[in-house]
Amino acid sequence: MDAISEAKENWKRIDRALIPEKLLVEMPQPECKGLTLLTDVMINATVCKLGPRVGQITAPYSEGIEIVLDVAETIEHRLRARSAPDRHLETSVHSLETGARIEVCIVATGEAVPAIDDCVSFVLWAETGFFHPPSTLDDRLLYVRDPELYERQQAAREAKRKIDQRIKELRREIAREERLASSKALLNIMLERERVRNLSWRELIAEHESAGPPTDDISSALYHLRITLLSMPAPGHTIGQH
Repeated sequence: MDAISEAKENWKRIDRALIPEKLLVEMPQPECKGLTLLTDVMINATVCKLGPRVGQITAPYSEGIEIVLDVAETIEHRLRARSAPDRHLETSVHSLETGARIEVCIVATGEAVPAIDDCVSFVLWAETGFFHPPSTLDDRLLYVRDPELYERQQAAREAKRKIDQRIKELRREIAREERLASSKALLNIMLERERVRNLSWRELIAEHESAGPPTDDISSALYHLRITLLSMPAPGHTIGQH
């Protein structure tokens, strides 16, 4: 086989490995057009490789960690979401040491383009070392490196979140109760002040003599009110009026 024939066969092999045959016949023209570019990029790739399944591309992220892009799923997702398209890439992180695998949210930015164009961008991104990775990737890396530790830490964070939330709720309840208590105390003072003002002169003297020293805001307010009323001249006048 000559070099040209070998190149054609290699092109055909990669082309078929990138898109399942069933999906290929359903893809619109813009996606089919982008397949040529994706195939060309994969032919020249030095980091990315095909697989593990048809329609997938695998790229090493760090020692023992791989990121798998599901090209077929990405295209199918985009076709299903035509009414409200997003540029979500169907990707997952895999640890070669623990065997753990988990999906990771990677979303392309910029103007809307065919899904397969975003797949091309992913390969180029991987080939240049995954510069500026999204923060969502860090969390997934922690999981695949030690799933059990990650789950324990997540459980601890969730427990702390619930405790913090409960503390906030209790503080709000206490503040509400304090406001209600303050309002109730103010109302009681107003009612008691009105009652004292309506006492006769003798009733006022009797209450003042029988009352002990002030112990709270209400008793203190009434004490000072009685003192004021008893200090007024002309005991024959109506109590509380000048």
